[in-house]
Amino acid sequence: MPIKKTPARTGKTTINTKTYSPKLPRVSEHEEQSNLFLEVRFKFAHCEDYIDDLFFSVPNGMWAGGQNKWALINKFKKEGMKTGVADVLYLQPRGDYSCLAIEMKATDQRNNADAVSPDQSRFLEAINASGGWGEVCYGAEEAIRIFETYMSMEAR
Repeated sequence: MPIKKTPARTGKTTINTKTYSPKLPRVSEHEEQSNLFLEVRFKFAHCEDYIDDLFFSVPNGMWAGGQNKWALINKFKKEGMKTGVADVLYLQPRGDYSCLAIEMKATDQRNNADAVSPDQSRFLEAINASGGWGEVCYGAEEAIRIFETYMSMEAR
């Protein structure tokens, strides 16, 4: 009986002549944004010119459950809640910019034309037109690079 050579490992499994690729779990936008906040606070907490009170998220996409969901949403709208506001804001002026606004998206949304809503695009355009830096970031790594670039500018 001839000896069969074992093929090199490719990360794929063949079962009954069908090839399956291992599927990694999806990293949600929530997890990406949480990772951004953990990393920024770890890297910049010791910096004298980093102001943590000016770095925060906007809960526009929060889940409003319960029996009075629509009453709660209407209450927030009356209090000034707007759709399209970026997920993350850092309100310290740096360099030529008045603020940093990051719209977070999961990495698997990069090729999704509908990932950024018209309201979100308008908000980021308004930020950029008024002297801020508005950016869509697909994943925590991209957002961290943008934040590091922003922090490399001189604080005003």
